Amino acid sequence: YLDQMAALADDKKAQLREWFASARRRSLPVVPVPFGLTAADLFARPASKSGGALGVDFTAAREPFVLADVGVLPEIHGRPRKQTLRLAQQMTEGGIAGVLWNAGRALTFMLPRLPEWREEGRFAGKVLELGTGTGLVGTACWLRGAREVAMTDLPAAIELARANVAANVGAAAGLRVEPLAWGAPLPAALAGPWDVVVAADCLYDVAALPALLRTLGEVSDARTVVYLAYKRRVDAREAPFFADLENLFDRVAFTAPEAVPAEWRGTGLHLCRATGRRQT
Repeated sequence: YLDQMAALADDKKAQLREWFASARRRSLPVVPVPFGLTAADLFARPASKSGGALGVDFTAAREPFVLADVGVLPEIHGRPRKQTLRLAQQMTEGGIAGVLWNAGRALTFMLPRLPEWREEGRFAGKVLELGTGTGLVGTACWLRGAREVAMTDLPAAIELARANVAANVGAAAGLRVEPLAWGAPLPAALAGPWDVVVAADCLYDVAALPALLRTLGEVSDARTVVYLAYKRRVDAREAPFFADLENLFDRVAFTAPEAVPAEWRGTGLHLCRATGRRQT
């Protein structure tokens, strides 16, 4: 077996490792994930020093395609039970928006463990994704039953997600990719409120955080649930964002580091849940 592994090309080794890791994750019990930490709790704890702060496997990111596990899917009429997606990546052309980051994998893993998806792993509401990148999270939401999913990103980045949707699920009713710049006027096609808003690893650019906060406010109402897969990197620039988020929503809570599979945690990877959009 070891001789066979040594003879494989690096990209094939990576795919084989991911296949085994996916099989292991699918065997894990699907139990509700607790959101037991406040922002104060989170930032009072030191970040882990046992993993990296980048949040991406740059060896895999250099490959033109990457395999992504969606998990065990429920049987839903009109939705394929496609548990592994083959996603195109564009590290050069798309930069950081064009590759698959650990936060996206982690949020996809978490979906059936969230309250909205707990009924047989499906959810029939409306989902908006901010910063879709390769399109993994939004596609996973659609595969799990969301009746409408709008995946958004900057105009220069959306063709990659559109291509990945077409390659993996074809012409999918209720699943679309739209351009959206945070902070800009909201297009009529994306007018909220949405039942659920998701975003993965969207806090890396501190200059964009005020615009992200404005957009979160525009697409939400008192019933909207926001999920942010958050990679902990620099507390000094990230803690103020969550303080502002707490001013916008009644409750902001986080998962413990252990909720995320170890291979993606690094210095800390958490899922943030914000509910109860306040009236302004």
